[in-house]
Amino acid sequence: MTNTLPIKAKVMIGMVAVASLCALSFGAARWQSQSWPQLTLLLAAAALSSRFKVKLPGLTSSMSGNLPVILLGVTQLGFFGSLLVAITAAVAQSYSSGGNKTKPVQFVFNACTLLNAAGLAYLVYHSQVFGAHAATHTMSLALAAATYFLANTAPVASIIGLTEGGNPFALWHKVFLWSFPNYVIGAGLTAIATAFTTVSGLATVAGLVAVLFAVYQSYKMYVSRTDQPQAQTMAMAAGR
Repeated sequence: MTNTLPIKAKVMIGMVAVASLCALSFGAARWQSQSWPQLTLLLAAAALSSRFKVKLPGLTSSMSGNLPVILLGVTQLGFFGSLLVAITAAVAQSYSSGGNKTKPVQFVFNACTLLNAAGLAYLVYHSQVFGAHAATHTMSLALAAATYFLANTAPVASIIGLTEGGNPFALWHKVFLWSFPNYVIGAGLTAIATAFTTVSGLATVAGLVAVLFAVYQSYKMYVSRTDQPQAQTMAMAAGR
């Protein structure tokens, strides 16, 4: 319940939510015609890749494999279309069954944070900050991915610090160590997918999702092996 949250956490959640509403309003007011088959494919890919979730060791947050799909929306769609892809990813990522269901306030914060990160990445990518340089696409994509990374991870680390205690920067550092390689891989996959043509074919999207699933399985295996020594240490300590 939101009544149990500190005042600072409530203020932060409210600010994040207001920012996302502003982004949605701005995007809806400047709606651009979309390639509906392309948008539909990216929405489906966002929903599917967002289910490739790995819980980060020592943290209550998890990491999903939807970054390349969101970045593809940023590079291939209009502003509102890219936000739709981000919203779809947020809903799929936050859904959980069983007893460990996501609380409404957690869902709102996570969804709004992801939407804001996608919106900022879009603005950075299309800002033409690098002018007409031959490598504009690659540099703009790298800067957009970095912007998305900071805008997505910093608020999460801050809200965890406010609600659960701890140093937000130390928490962000843990998130950085675990998730930064995933962001590098995601940005690389996006660059490869958009290097020669626009993303509109089913084969291209299906191939990308297949690679994301392989990366997800590798991360999942590595995290499980990392958790085993910690679990054994705790069991030994409990048996003393």
